[in-house]
Amino acid sequence: MISRHLIATAAAAGLAVLGAATGASAQAIDAGDYVPAPAGTHLGLLYTQYSHADGLYADGDKIDGDAELDVALVMARYVGFTKIAGKTLDYQVLLPVVDIQAGGSVDGLGSARGLADVILVSTLWLHEDAANQSYFGITPYVYLPVGKYDGEKALNPGENRWKGSLQAVWSKGLSERWVGEIAGDVMVYGENDDYAGGQTLDQDLTWRVQGFARYMIDDANEANLRLMYVGGGETQINGVDQDNETGTLSALATWRHSFSPQWQLLSQVGTDLSVENGFREAARVQFRILKVF
Repeated sequence: MISRHLIATAAAAGLAVLGAATGASAQAIDAGDYVPAPAGTHLGLLYTQYSHADGLYADGDKIDGDAELDVALVMARYVGFTKIAGKTLDYQVLLPVVDIQAGGSVDGLGSARGLADVILVSTLWLHEDAANQSYFGITPYVYLPVGKYDGEKALNPGENRWKGSLQAVWSKGLSERWVGEIAGDVMVYGENDDYAGGQTLDQDLTWRVQGFARYMIDDANEANLRLMYVGGGETQINGVDQDNETGTLSALATWRHSFSPQWQLLSQVGTDLSVENGFREAARVQFRILKVF
């Protein structure tokens, strides 16, 4: 029999995992995302992702090694580029669909599948110097609460709340082969007034820092490594603090291959290195196909 406390803890942790999954290709950027394309360029991207969480943590300690959560994601993304007052601006729409399955000691959380919340994104490049491989851009994100949601279920594709984020990224060539990138963002959350059977869920802001080391093997191939830390985000249910502030350090390795100037494939594997509260993602595998129009 699963304890009610463990179910509540896992449900709150599951919310964080799902938020990370559906935003995996949004705030959790890929290397090279902040190198702008020429105005008039259009990109179509398709992501497929699978992640497996194999333990539940509280205050940095594993409290349940049998808790499991599997998330499969398919996401379509459109990106267009234009010029505004001499600056490059892009505009994006992301449509994620997820399939979530709890297992092990928390199989009572059940499963869910369907459309997650739609994400609207736009980046403005304030600095572009292609000759020196130097770029700086800022990006607002808006999550529209249109995903499938049922307040009586512990797991849902949608979150039944607005979310917004502001991100800034610096990309700089360090040598002929090496590029360094660093990104930071802060996310704020609206209220979910139908959480777990009609309760009210609030959440403090979360913050994220990402660093990339990119190695350009040749014109068609790149290998890179990302380290990412996410903090903050304690939740309150009916005004009561849940003592579940995020503190997750993760790593992601990527290989990029360009088949032609119009087609590109990213292959990625990653894992959580440390977790303060919530599920630990033991493994993540993701593929991204990009088409230039």
